[in-house]
Amino acid sequence: MSIRRMGIIFGLALLVGSIVSMWLPESETKIEEQLFAEITYQMSELKLVTDTLVQMRNGLTGTMQQQIDSELQRAATWLVEFKPTGDTHEARKEYLMKERDVVTQLVKDLGRIKASISRSNIATQQ
Repeated sequence: MSIRRMGIIFGLALLVGSIVSMWLPESETKIEEQLFAEITYQMSELKLVTDTLVQMRNGLTGTMQQQIDSELQRAATWLVEFKPTGDTHEARKEYLMKERDVVTQLVKDLGRIKASISRSNIATQQ
């Protein structure tokens, strides 16, 4: 068999394999790993926004400081309570999906607070 023919057969095999894999269901373990990776990414985003809010908090007083404190407490509570457990793949997947949505919303909420404080600080400085 010539090298060219082997290359064509190998290329077709790869193409057919990739097309077939698009319709095959992902393994439960792979889904859990992907969800955990998404949560880990959101945790890094959460760290960035909370670090910024802690720095901003030091320059504020009153109700703005209290608002930041309560949101930082909310983030800390989520971090402490996050424990991916479950007896079955389905239970773990369901838990990870719920927690991914919770942490994503938490990051969005903290980001909004950060943006509103930044806008109010710019407005008071002008």
